[in-house]
Amino acid sequence: MPHNFQNPSTLATAIPWSTEPPTQPGCYWFRRDLPSRDIMVQVRETKGELTVWWPDKDQPVATLRASWRGPIPPSTGPGNR
Repeated sequence: MPHNFQNPSTLATAIPWSTEPPTQPGCYWFRRDLPSRDIMVQVRETKGELTVWWPDKDQPVATLRASWRGPIPPSTGPGNR
């Protein structure tokens, strides 16, 4: 079955967008503002705080003014075996 990358899965659309920064490590969708594209980022704990690599150094998620959607659960599809 071919993948349709233009339409997100039901699970992905069930995760709401929030302007509150992430509170746990994981993969998140990140959006600066509505005209910008969504990008996936890895939120991780660095020296006791949650950070993302942005654009060339760790940035605390609390300082990034954006919308977040996640954490995104790991895939369980056929390509993940």
